[in-house]
Amino acid sequence: MFVGLGPRYRCKKGCNFQVHECCVPPRPDSVAVPLFRDCRFKFLDLSPGAGVDHRFCDACGTDVAGRVYHCFHCDRDMHPSCACMKDDEVIGGVKYRLRDEGKKWECVMCKMRLGLEGKRTWWYVSEEDGESRLHVHCAIKLLLRDA
Repeated sequence: MFVGLGPRYRCKKGCNFQVHECCVPPRPDSVAVPLFRDCRFKFLDLSPGAGVDHRFCDACGTDVAGRVYHCFHCDRDMHPSCACMKDDEVIGGVKYRLRDEGKKWECVMCKMRLGLEGKRTWWYVSEEDGESRLHVHCAIKLLLRDA
């Protein structure tokens, strides 16, 4: 299972249950995300179509299997932890900025142009050279590794 970034609560009984702070009340019932200017995301316990349709996070490209922010107008989904992502992140000592720049770039980690399952995803773009790009899910893997 893909685990997002950010503070979380863990079960003290050792059952490995975790829940991100972004998923626990009090949390915003709806959010506006700058990279999706036309969307207004509403918090749901399950994405519409869950169990019928295979749903992906439109930010990181990974499966949406639980709580989600969903835009009914654009039919987009975002993990709560992706909705809480920082615009700037230091990864491997390099400052990166979050961008939605299409699919023509290659990720410096996985060498793919598209994200997981061939999905278009957001990128972290190096502020150092403006060329180095990481898929959000690749950046999260690096941040988890370095944590």
